[in-house]
Amino acid sequence: MVYITARRKNRKTNNERLRELIATTGLTQPQALALFNRALGPAAYSASAWKSFLVDPRSTRFRPFKDALLAHAEKVFGSIAARR
Repeated sequence: MVYITARRKNRKTNNERLRELIATTGLTQPQALALFNRALGPAAYSASAWKSFLVDPRSTRFRPFKDALLAHAEKVFGSIAARR
């Protein structure tokens, strides 16, 4: 059990990975949100919701970033980062 707990502490959260992806692209948060939302249609996220994924996890505003959303972010921002 101790091994599993220690291993999870070293693994990045989806929110941390999202912050890394955005930083790698060099985009601002609003630019990143616009690209992220492009394929989501009516399910697009507001600026407020987007910021809740990027704030400190100890903040009351924090919301966990779901696995499916991270997969979408990696697809969108990964292609931009590869071109840089």
